[in-house]
Amino acid sequence: MRYLFLLCCCLATSAFAQQQDVQLRMSWWGGNDVHRAYLASIRRFEEKYPHIKVKAEYTGWVGHLERLTTQIAGGTAPDVMQVNWNWLVLFSADGRGFYDLNRVGDVLDLTQFDADARAIGTVHGHLNALPVTMTARVFYFNATTFAKAGLEVPTSWDELFAAGKIFRERLGPDYYPLALNFLDLLALCRSWVVQKTGEPLVNESARRLNADPEDTADMAALYARLVREHVIAPAPERASYGNVPEQELRPWITGKYAGLYYWTSAVGKLVETLEPGQRIVLAPYFMRPGARDAGLNYRPGMMIAMNAKTEHPREAALLIDFIFNDPYAVQTFGLLRGLPVSKSAVALLKAQGTPRTLGWEGNEQIELLPHQTGESGYFEHPRVRDAFFDILEAQGFGQIDAAESGRRMYTDINRVLERVIRKPVDNAIPAPAASLRSGGKAAGAHAVPAQAAQRGMNDG
Repeated sequence: MRYLFLLCCCLATSAFAQQQDVQLRMSWWGGNDVHRAYLASIRRFEEKYPHIKVKAEYTGWVGHLERLTTQIAGGTAPDVMQVNWNWLVLFSADGRGFYDLNRVGDVLDLTQFDADARAIGTVHGHLNALPVTMTARVFYFNATTFAKAGLEVPTSWDELFAAGKIFRERLGPDYYPLALNFLDLLALCRSWVVQKTGEPLVNESARRLNADPEDTADMAALYARLVREHVIAPAPERASYGNVPEQELRPWITGKYAGLYYWTSAVGKLVETLEPGQRIVLAPYFMRPGARDAGLNYRPGMMIAMNAKTEHPREAALLIDFIFNDPYAVQTFGLLRGLPVSKSAVALLKAQGTPRTLGWEGNEQIELLPHQTGESGYFEHPRVRDAFFDILEAQGFGQIDAAESGRRMYTDINRVLERVIRKPVDNAIPAPAASLRSGGKAAGAHAVPAQAAQRGMNDG
């Protein structure tokens, strides 16, 4: 009888331990619609698992990285975090900065993510994060403004350049076919050169640009031509509208800036701010003659990771799985963050007849484009981007000419890369890619985001 009593006590204690209250923290950035979707999903998660409570920590984009950096450095990071894929180099260069999600594969359904999706969040064999959505920049144009100018939306580089002169003559000097901040401009210049070389712009193994002085001169010349042929506004003119996100830029709202080179995962927020009666359409992706690769910077729009030091990895994995795969969460988020990567989420949205969006159309276009060339995450390192921005701004505001701009891109960016890439990185983006001129890998799986400020808000 005594042994039976002790056994019952042990079983009761075990059952109590399994249901012991757990407090998790989860952080993310986003707009109000994303906040509402996360909060509603968390409430439903807590109903499903009454012993787990989740404290939500959410902000806008500006300042979120700085806040997370402070938390991780101080050992106070949340259990579950929304992260940019390119933050892995900051917080997990050796793969141990985040929890290895492979260890909770019995709780988190990893089968919903294909090999490429898992590989892109894997650092040195550790699955650090899973992508929420994949994205790249493509071309969108205001068909209403183009019709006002008597034009169809452009389908090639030549048609884009020709439209600039027609806009100026028929609509006025303050109308332009394309709106680009310096962040957009850098991305477009990169695509332009990668279409020529068929290789990533940054070579991690060599710790320098995978480009020669002629290539960087080509980037600076493209910027000069875009301004000269009235495709984009000169930097002083654009700056006169203030340091605001692109969706708040007045000439975009009114249709005077009639095009975007923008992320498929985020284009919706720009469409929402347009004045009534305007129509945005996806354009064909412009390719240079002879190009074998579109030069897309195809990457996760955002990812979910777990704190390597969390005291509750299984409960945190339950939360991550719920956010990715639970039907309620999938329906609540819809396409707010772009087309999901999770197979079950995509299947559910399609089965429900979810209306197609510009972002969805853009992702379908990406699938059809040649985009085997990856890109090193160090292209998005803040020091690398700041160096590019300094040069482009100097060119844009007339402090240097295009020739000097191209020369500085080659010399200055190579110096920065030698400093920030401290040693060759073994792991690479899983997409197959052309071999580098220097014999290095296609591209590394790391990056750090640009500082969102005057030079362009983060928009992935």
